[in-house]
Amino acid sequence: MWSLIVIGLIWYGLFGKNDPKTVKTVQSKKNNPGCATVLILIFALSILGSVSKVFWGLAAVILALGLPVMLIGKLISAANREATRRNSKEYQEIPENFNLTQSVSKRQKILSKFNDKFELNLSDEQMERIVDASYMSYSWEKEIYDMTKEYNHPAEWYKAETPWLRAYLRAFPAMNITSDFEMQRSIVEEAFKQILTELPPGDFLTIDSAIEETNRRFFTLFDETTYMIMFRYMQAKGMKLEIPNGLHKTQESEADRLAREYDEKVAEEVKARRKKSVRRRKMTEEESREEALDELQAFAEEQMGSMSDEELERLIRAYDKMMKEEKEAAGDDDPDQGLRPSRG
Repeated sequence: MWSLIVIGLIWYGLFGKNDPKTVKTVQSKKNNPGCATVLILIFALSILGSVSKVFWGLAAVILALGLPVMLIGKLISAANREATRRNSKEYQEIPENFNLTQSVSKRQKILSKFNDKFELNLSDEQMERIVDASYMSYSWEKEIYDMTKEYNHPAEWYKAETPWLRAYLRAFPAMNITSDFEMQRSIVEEAFKQILTELPPGDFLTIDSAIEETNRRFFTLFDETTYMIMFRYMQAKGMKLEIPNGLHKTQESEADRLAREYDEKVAEEVKARRKKSVRRRKMTEEESREEALDELQAFAEEQMGSMSDEELERLIRAYDKMMKEEKEAAGDDDPDQGLRPSRG
């Protein structure tokens, strides 16, 4: 029994620690009282049987035969994995060759340490998902590998083929992480598009004001670097965006606002008076014409014997022509002249 435990430990050290499912199972059993009880029982039985030389001899034989086989199997597995890596299209698109540890726990440690150092917002569940994805996606594996490097400044981390993803990991407290790297790209693009559509940078006076409003509205943690990464990435994707430019925008002071409102009020008052004056003038013209026509009608009745209908019609036309000429001679004087109030 003890020999089986030894073999099991050797197998875990060579292979099991590189399998995410096996590591999860072992970690879940560490704090299990039932498992601890079984191990103590096995240990007690092994102590009772330790007097048997046959037991130790069998354990030595199994270890001597099993260890070389496991080592050879590990070498073959590593060679196959490297051959698969070299032939992968995704791996070939990554310009830098890399070789990340195959240990699940070590990858988790790398990611957790980097998450704390650079103040990312990855939860334990999200980090676990990224580690699992790194065994299926060379792009995710490369992301963890780059976290093993030393950076003198956080901005150096963004100098890579995936600045969009790193800006997303840094600026979004609530993230959606998936093992499919292309789907992850779509998720990030959609998040960026929503922000830049609802809050276009060109509507703000400065980048700082755009960042402040974005963080307030969407509960994000953008700084100038991550915001401009988002801006340039979506601009390259064909989204029409403008840089905030305070030189082309001026904030209206309180005095300017009051002056503008005064001018608008005066303009409305002048417009109303003009309409009223035009209506009054038209009414006066119509009343004058009606009065003149009444006089012509009375004159025609007095001269009925000597004036025909044709002559009366000709007289009316002559009157209308005279009024038209007087109107043109008077010109189109502004009826509101002198009405506009002045600002003292």
